[in-house]
Amino acid sequence: MGGDVGGSRGRPPKGYKRSDERIREDICDQISDHPDLDASDVEVKVQNGEVVLTGTVRERRFKHQLETLAERISGVTDVRNEIRLYREQQQQGEAKTGGLSSSERSTAGATGAAAGTSGSATSIGATSTSETKNNESRRNAS
Repeated sequence: MGGDVGGSRGRPPKGYKRSDERIREDICDQISDHPDLDASDVEVKVQNGEVVLTGTVRERRFKHQLETLAERISGVTDVRNEIRLYREQQQQGEAKTGGLSSSERSTAGATGAAAGTSGSATSIGATSTSETKNNESRRNAS
């Protein structure tokens, strides 16, 4: 393969090695040449020919396209794709916070505390006083 991940190029002269900056520039140029590819939240780093892609993309295909583009650049020895899907991060955050942003959570908590109620930031599985009484009376009846 001649040291390149893509392996589609000839062998360079003895002692020749492309600079990391030139590799990075070529990768960024290739990404820019694809108008349908949104890499606005992606960072490209190169060290000793090893490319590290980080950041987020909105579609899984973008993640794979970016890796493929980087692999094809002359001088690339390896590609580490650490790109995350924006959708996954957003869903994980919503699952943890019930869909509220941090400012919404603090506002809801403050509003609930001031009003003596839990507002819209109730915990999953929380029950009202009447529900608790109904459940107790059902248990006692059986």
